[in-house]
Amino acid sequence: MFSKLLGMFGPKPVLVKGAGKLAEGESKRVAIGDPLADGVEVILGRVDGQLCALDRHCPHEGGRLIDGPLAEGRYMVCPLHNYKFDPRNGRAVGVTCPDATTYKVRERDGDAELFV
Repeated sequence: MFSKLLGMFGPKPVLVKGAGKLAEGESKRVAIGDPLADGVEVILGRVDGQLCALDRHCPHEGGRLIDGPLAEGRYMVCPLHNYKFDPRNGRAVGVTCPDATTYKVRERDGDAELFV
């Protein structure tokens, strides 16, 4: 009962239709609301069979992570300085940089529920 009460006050998931079809090593950009008015852009990617979600904003110098094939089949990339991020935990790979923001994502019936 307590977890049900907490769920009433926590973030509500945003449904991303068809996200379950995202192939291994691929990513796609999803806009939640208007990015110019408190909305966010998220990159969904599949690594090791798991659907992951990172904020598109690069924590290094304000670049934007790109969608499409993942670098080495597993990393999201900011083209500004070619920084790579592990979508499973947001950690920068091989460079000193703050972690990218991750979001909880849950697959359900071929779609994704994204908690932003």
